[in-house]
Order: sequence, then structure tokens, then C-alpha cells
Amino acid sequence: MADVIYRLAEVQDLPVIAGMYTKMDQYFRGFSYRFPEVENIGEAWVDSFRRTLGRFSVVYIAELEGSVAGFMLGRVKRVAPYLGGVFVGELSDMWVEPQARRLGVGEKLSLVTMQWLAKQGVHSIEIQILEGNEPIWRLYEKMGFKPELRQIRMLSADFPAEFDSPREDA
Repeated sequence: MADVIYRLAEVQDLPVIAGMYTKMDQYFRGFSYRFPEVENIGEAWVDSFRRTLGRFSVVYIAELEGSVAGFMLGRVKRVAPYLGGVFVGELSDMWVEPQARRLGVGEKLSLVTMQWLAKQGVHSIEIQILEGNEPIWRLYEKMGFKPELRQIRMLSADFPAEFDSPREDA
């Protein structure tokens, strides 16, 4: 079995993982992902957490044979006061290159990220998984995660025709 090294991402890793995020975005579009396509999505994604890296976000990478073979982004967020105002960890984004799959890389990236989140004192850890991404559903159920919320979406193009009618009191 190949040796996989897990470590914190460094600034010089960000362009590589931005490219992997771009692949992940395309992969998601084969499932139920319905957000608009964004130009330079990988760079925009990195920009979304760059300021908080090391404080409220962390990226771990997996290296296989000297190359980055996967990453996991973890984030800390505070929920609304009516939900207790606690800090919650989020396993936000993960990608594993095809040659590194079935080696336990996704599970290990999740575990090291969860450990970092636990050290931040989070109340719980959550993850959103796209409908139809069965391998990831199985992984997180095996790791002890329990379903809690089901999110659904309707695109504006699918709104009922009566949504276009002017309000009577307008």
C-alpha cells in the first residue's frame, strides 16, 4: 500500500487545491448541484477562506508519491442565538484524486480535520452531502454521523406562474 502523508496546506499548495476544487465543482454537477457556474471557481473558493485560514478555517492535504492527492476544508461558524449561539464545525469541501481513492484518504482527511475542529471547542460537526453521492453518505454514516436535515431547492425558472402576477395590494 502506498504511503500517504497528511499535513496542513501551505500557501504554495493553494493553487493546486484550487484546481482540485474546480474538478470537484464539475463532479458535483453530475449530481444534484444546481448553482450557477462561476468563472475561476477554484480561485474564488480559495478567496472565500484565505483570510480566516488558521483561525476559523483549516485545509489539510494528502500527499501520495510527492504530489497533492486530496484536500479537506474545515470551518468554524457560530450558529444563531436561538440555536444556542454555539460554535459548530463544518467539514466543508473534500476532493480525493482518482488514483488515491479506495486508500482511506477521505476518511483520514476527515479525521484530521475533525480533530482540529474539536480542538477549537466546537459543539458539533456537520457536513452537507449532495443527494446521490452515495460513497460519501456511506463514509460519514460509518464514521458516526447521523442525518439531521434535508435541504431542497427550487430554481427561479421553476417558480409557479402565479409568482409572476403583481400583488393585489401593490
